[in-house]
Amino acid sequence: MRTANPRSRHPAIALALGASLLLAGCAGTVPSASFSRVAESTAAIPAGEARIYFYRDYEPYESLARPALYLNGEMVGKSEPGGVSYRDVAPGAYRIKVASQGLYWHPTKTVTLAAGEVAYAKVESLASADSGEFTRDTFVVVLTAKPEAARQIAELRDVGGESR
Repeated sequence: MRTANPRSRHPAIALALGASLLLAGCAGTVPSASFSRVAESTAAIPAGEARIYFYRDYEPYESLARPALYLNGEMVGKSEPGGVSYRDVAPGAYRIKVASQGLYWHPTKTVTLAAGEVAYAKVESLASADSGEFTRDTFVVVLTAKPEAARQIAELRDVGGESR
């Protein structure tokens, strides 16, 4: 009686598993550095300026779109799913907006910053709130207090800070 080699029993399964592992390894070029690790080396806020952090949870069931971010009508970057970035700004009032296909009440927020102050602007996706036949990417800005923001962004990936 011949004993079958367990490796030769299901060569198609082994081949499929190997191919899927190979593809998974090549699938993305997402930076792996979390914000908490990168924050230690982030430059201090320049003298006489303030900082605004933009961040967004990774919610693939909501939307993976990368909508534009605006400060007082000027595009300053893109909202990255699962990412955090910042922008150094002069002291003053800023209207923070994220591009959105869907409509929602009060999608923008206004913040007034003095030199050395920091604001945290979370971009939230509300695609699942759309009850229409076609889902539109709907985004809003939520200003978050530092303790909560620090907890929320600790393991998000750093997508780079950008000074003026």
